[in-house]
This record gives sequence, structure tokens and C-alpha cells, in this order.
Amino acid sequence: MHKEITEQFEELGIEPSSEILDKCVEICLTHGLSDPVEFVEQWVAYSISNLNGAEPTIPFLIEFERKELANIKKELKSKPKTVKSELNSYCKDSSEALVDFYNVNPIALYSDVNINDNTNEQTTACNEDDKTFVNNDICVTPKAIKTIIPRTPLSQNQEYKFSPASYSPVCGTPRTSILNSGKIVYTFGHSNLINETTWSAKKAITIKIKNLSQYEGEPLSNNSKFLFDNILDKINLFADNIFERGKELCKKHFGPNTIDYDLQHPDILNSDTFNTIGTIVCEHEGVLDKNSTFLVGSDDMRLRKVHLNFNKAKPFGIFPGQTVLVSGTNPHGDALMVEEFFVERNLQLPEIPKVDEPINFVFACGPYTNSSDLVYEPLTNLIAYCKENKPHVLILVGPFMDTDHSMMNGTVIAESFESYYLKIITGIIEEMENDITICIIASNRDANADMVYPTPPINLRRNFSNVHMLPDPCIVDVNGIQIGLTATDIFEHLLNNELILSAGDKVKRIVNYLFHQGSFYPLNPPADGVCFDSGLASKFARIEKVPHVLVLPSSHKQFIRDVNGCLVINPGRLAPVDIGTFGRIVIHSTEKKEKPIEYMACQIRRV
Repeated sequence: MHKEITEQFEELGIEPSSEILDKCVEICLTHGLSDPVEFVEQWVAYSISNLNGAEPTIPFLIEFERKELANIKKELKSKPKTVKSELNSYCKDSSEALVDFYNVNPIALYSDVNINDNTNEQTTACNEDDKTFVNNDICVTPKAIKTIIPRTPLSQNQEYKFSPASYSPVCGTPRTSILNSGKIVYTFGHSNLINETTWSAKKAITIKIKNLSQYEGEPLSNNSKFLFDNILDKINLFADNIFERGKELCKKHFGPNTIDYDLQHPDILNSDTFNTIGTIVCEHEGVLDKNSTFLVGSDDMRLRKVHLNFNKAKPFGIFPGQTVLVSGTNPHGDALMVEEFFVERNLQLPEIPKVDEPINFVFACGPYTNSSDLVYEPLTNLIAYCKENKPHVLILVGPFMDTDHSMMNGTVIAESFESYYLKIITGIIEEMENDITICIIASNRDANADMVYPTPPINLRRNFSNVHMLPDPCIVDVNGIQIGLTATDIFEHLLNNELILSAGDKVKRIVNYLFHQGSFYPLNPPADGVCFDSGLASKFARIEKVPHVLVLPSSHKQFIRDVNGCLVINPGRLAPVDIGTFGRIVIHSTEKKEKPIEYMACQIRRV
């Protein structure tokens, strides 16, 4: 583990001593942290939030263990009955204060009475002197709050700006907690670069946006026909994909000379080791397993299929729909005894962009309102942050009107989905400064979007000079910086459907699936709920070249990684079950820089 921890620290420009490494290993073993990447990530987040990005020392590590890891271990052993409270909501009469019980850090409750029982509502008062909440004869003492990072409060006239006209929220509706608001949960970049980074844009610059995901010179649009592909079209695309990806895998493994491509059909009887190309398929519906995995290849006449046996295989990671080069034997003709998978092709890596002055980005991913209301407070708080810090580019990834939301129906929204969506987007634009460029990524989970993947951009009835409506997925060029964007949780879909054997870091593995398969969505068949159009995907969901930045929104834990020279970020959801998060990136001058960690400062921040 010493080596893995050392590599993680060196990526951040830190050279820890042997004593520091011994202490880190001791902490990992004590608290059951088997992943060195996760340990270093937790340390960096703690250092940025509490130590101004200081490098690890023995006293700092002891303090980190005591404050962060010990509390987590203690909470896992015993979780007391909790009640969630906060004092940031006021009644219409400014002279009266209302105490709302809603989502914040848990506070121990020393009583068997259920305060959240609506059938037995009781008046709650607050004694500001001793910080004690009294609910009739129930006494609740909150935990001490060591650090509260202030944020811009909502004014009365802003509070329900994005709610439907017919919507009247009940007083006491759960709202976003101010506790830990603004806390940094993830940081990427050399420590010196982070310390000198100004997250507020110093001056306005000209931003140019271009959608690079095009077919025959045209991007995906609302005029594009979808779901017209028939079975024959899908079979032809399947065969073409095996040929194209197989050829690239051979160039990586054998070299550019096609004479060396000694390949055989996957179902051929051969007791000697041979190479073959095909696509991974699952014999039945459900998750891929060792007993149901087949390799399907093709020739000019028919598809060829063989069962895979992994008893002699080297470490691997595969998933349904993946085109692979396999080395193995087939002594009985009914099963290919896999020895090794070759899944990497020669990637076209990103060149260092020419950036003379810092460019500030903010990334946020939907949903944008809590699951219990349509107040859109997380969105309003994000807008307040942007108005204060004025990033050059704000990228908002859908959905804005999530079809999974319990209130997204005609009884609550007494207007069309199109008009309500326009109200939300127009409200965002009106709140922003004109010098903030806004990119809005469509999502097929939006109530007014086309239920297809790839998803065309959602058109607005009005045109705004600083607003760009983009499809899902796409690669955009922002002043020479190529950014890959998607609203679909392909990360979670691949993670749930892959079959692995000692395959290493899951984040880098999943991202490399996308890069080496050359697609934003290489999983086939797609996950439940994804209405996949293979024809559109073959044209508009391709990744021919590794971008500089790749945004992969996911319900999985937030992360930032450098994968093949690309900064990959999952900023989390702005309005999940707990406190939401968003990402911010500052790209500094790239002169005499070679790696993203040397010129990109990136953080994931709580809203």
C-alpha cells in the first residue's frame, strides 16, 4: 500500500517521507480503508477545508484521523434516533420565527416521542442563549457546529421564483441545509495551483462555443428522425462496429501491418492458442456473469457465437456490447478458454490547449429541486453563487423537470411542460449577468424532452445570445478547450453490468471503456429506461478523440480523475437525497505545462 499512496500523493505534487507513509498505512488499516485513492481524496478534501491545502504531517494526520475518520467509525457502530432541524426559514410576518425540521446533520434526540409525526404537531420554541430547543416537555440539544460557511440567503421575492404558478408550498417545506454549505468535498490540482486559484472570474472574456459532435457537418437537432432503425440496420451496425473497433484493437496489439493480423473465427475447434475478435454478449436478461458470457463474431455470411471460459484468464474487465480481441484456445469446440483480453486501442490524446488567461467554469447536474417540493431552492442557491463569483461559463446538465419527481404531473403543474420549462430556463437567464455564457444539456428524463438517446436539444421559443441549447451527449469546443458532456448516467450503468477480475481502479476502468470503445454509451443492450437509437448513436455519440474535460454526472460518489490526459469529473447531483454538490474548474495559463494537474484547478463544492 506504500507504493499506491506514494503515487497518489506524487500526482498532487507532494513527496511524503517514509514516516508520513507509515502513518497513512496505519490509518488505512485501522479504519478499513483498502482503497489508497479514497484515502488520499479524503485527506485532500480535509486539508483544503481546514488547513488551507497544507501538506500532510504527523500532527495533521492525527488530527485528520480524530476529526474525520473516527467520527465515521463511531456513527457506523451506533446511530441514535435523530431529528433534523434548522433556523433559516421565516414566516410572512417578519416578527415571528418558524423552526423548520428538515434535512441537515443529525441531532441526537433523547426521547421516544416522534416529533415528525404530523398527527401530533407541537409548537417548538428556541432559546438562543443556551442553544437548546424545547418542544413542550421534549429537550433536544444540537451538536456543536464548528464551521458554517456563509452563503447568500434567499430573499422573499426570490424564494419561489421557479415554482409553477399554481404551486403553493406548505409552510415548513423541507429545504437545503446551510450546515456545511460551501464545504469542499473534492479537490484536483497541484497544491500550489490550488492556493493561487481565484474561483471568482477577475474579468469578462469573449467565449466561443462550438458543438463538435456532428455527422456530415450537421449536429443532432430536433429535425433529426429517431427510432426508425429496423433489425437489419441494427445488425449491420453491429457488424460494422466489430470490424471498425476490431481493426483498431489489432493495430494496437499487432502494429499497423495487416499481414500480422492472424485471426480466426471464435467458434473454431483449435487446441493451440489463437486470436479472435468479437463482441461480449449475455445469454440471458440480467447482469453479466461467468456462466452466461458469450463472444459473438461475424463473417460475410453469418454471426458466430461461442461460450467463454475464464478459468485461465488474466485480470480483466468486460461488459455487454464491448468489442474485444481475445487470446485463447477452443479444444472441444464448445467453449473458448480465455487466456487474455485486449481491449485498448491507440487513443488520440488531447493536445495542450492554448490558454493565456484563466477561464472559470461551473458545472451542475440535475435534478435541481428537492424530491419533496417544487421550490427549486438548490437551483436558486447555485444562481446566487454564480452571481457572486461570475464564472465565464455555466454548464447546466438536465433534467430540470425530472419525470421521476412525485409532483411532476398535471395536478400540481397547471400549465404545459413546455411553458413551465421555458419559465425555468428564462428565470435562470434573467438572474445571470450577460457576460456569463450558459450551456444547457438536454436530458431524456425531462418531462418535455424526446424520450430517446441520443437526446436532441430542447428548443426555446426565445433566442438568447449567451445561451446554447445542446444535445445529450456532445463534445463542445470552448475557446479551444474540448469538453465532453452527457446527462445519462453511463457510469452507473456500466458499473452495474460489467464482469471483472482484479481490474483495478473502477473510475479509470469505466472511463477507459468509453475512450477505447469510442462511444458515450457502449453498453448493449442499454440499461432499463434508456430508449436507445443505434442509428443516432453511431453518428452523434462517438468519441473519436479524448477531450480535455469529460463531465459524467452520476448518482455514484463524486470523483475527479486524470484519465489519459483528460480531466474526468462527476460533480454529483445538485439536489440529491442529502446535500447537493456542483463542480467548478479554473483553467490557468498552459504555457510550459504538460499535464492537466499542472494547469487545471478543480473542486467539487456543496451548494
